[in-house]
Amino acid sequence: MHKYRLMINPYAIEKWVNDMASQGWHLKKFTWIRFTFERGEPNSYIYRHDELKRFGTHYEEEFLEFLKSSDIEQVDRSGNFVFFRKAAQEGPFELYTDKKTKIGNLSKKMRILLSLILLNLFIGLIGLIGDFSEQTTDWIGFALNTLNLVVVVLFALPFYKLMRIRNRLKRELNVFSD
Repeated sequence: MHKYRLMINPYAIEKWVNDMASQGWHLKKFTWIRFTFERGEPNSYIYRHDELKRFGTHYEEEFLEFLKSSDIEQVDRSGNFVFFRKAAQEGPFELYTDKKTKIGNLSKKMRILLSLILLNLFIGLIGLIGDFSEQTTDWIGFALNTLNLVVVVLFALPFYKLMRIRNRLKRELNVFSD
């Protein structure tokens, strides 16, 4: 079965994948938007995500070997985003990526989203101002410029959620580093 989700908030995606696993759908492959699941026993796996920073380095190879020796299976990888799973009967597990790395990864996503938001806002507003400055309205241009503003609204919510997660991680980092 294929499902489509835009992978903006990695924590929401991880929760969704675990919800699918509790229904008996186990992640097999994924890209930034397409997730492939296969039918299996409900609640048999727990899934976690991580973002590997260093491609093909000795550090990454050691990390993956450590996870494998801990009976944690790499499900699939898309770019630097990786999903791992472990049998649920062995109990919950966490991947302990440090908070500074998580904050940095979220900040990168937020910069990309903010760039898209500002670009679409600029194009949409300039286009709409141009549409209404003429005596006749170009309805196709009006629709496209309105679509730009809809994109702004659609990306604003994930941006806000990522900002809240990042701020929570920053607070936790400050609490534990004092």
